[in-house]
Amino acid sequence: MSKFKYKSYGNTLNPKKLVVFIHGYKSSMDDLSPDMGLLSSLLPECVIVTPQSDKHHKNSKVLEWYDVSAYDVERKRRNPQTSVEEIVEIYNKAGEQLTIRAREMNEFIDEMQALYGLDDECTYVAGFSQGAMMALFTALSRKGRVGGCFALSGIVAGKDCLAKELVSKPDVYMLHGKSDVTVQYKTLDFSIDWLKNHGVDVRVQEYENLTHKIVNDEIVFMSQIIKK
Repeated sequence: MSKFKYKSYGNTLNPKKLVVFIHGYKSSMDDLSPDMGLLSSLLPECVIVTPQSDKHHKNSKVLEWYDVSAYDVERKRRNPQTSVEEIVEIYNKAGEQLTIRAREMNEFIDEMQALYGLDDECTYVAGFSQGAMMALFTALSRKGRVGGCFALSGIVAGKDCLAKELVSKPDVYMLHGKSDVTVQYKTLDFSIDWLKNHGVDVRVQEYENLTHKIVNDEIVFMSQIIKK
């Protein structure tokens, strides 16, 4: 039995590709339904699965993949006055948590691949916000090279641990809104530079006036890459 609950979309009988899309903080697999419905309509030969975190934030009903707030009680990471370097270091402190969670996510991916008879070359890992950080850590620490990794409104989190865990270098696509002040847009250059400095090919899509949310243009972009 899988560690994570999940929903599946699209071709679940004989898919040619697998997309694993990871939800963000304060979100769930159900919240992704409209976006995954669109993605599945654009990728009729693919199966899309959306795992749901089994971890709650402290004693609340809020779902999260890891607890970055433990290192940022004052929420400085979302303050426009906070420097990029300080924001990066806040997320860096979550490295040990991310290492553990990425291993669990890779085990989940293994299960989905076995279920649908697919391999890493036919697998794509994606996520939004905290899910984007999970997607990056998962794809880069995975033993096999997946077909691609899409990070929507994310940042390279846990960079020091990720540098030690990095064993795979799939193509990475960083998608970010220029009006995002939650995972601040100004951190995008750090993520790009970190990935390039570690030998990872990265392509960037930036969106004018986009705040911290998923939009159809991002879903369409993903579908175009996965179809290739």
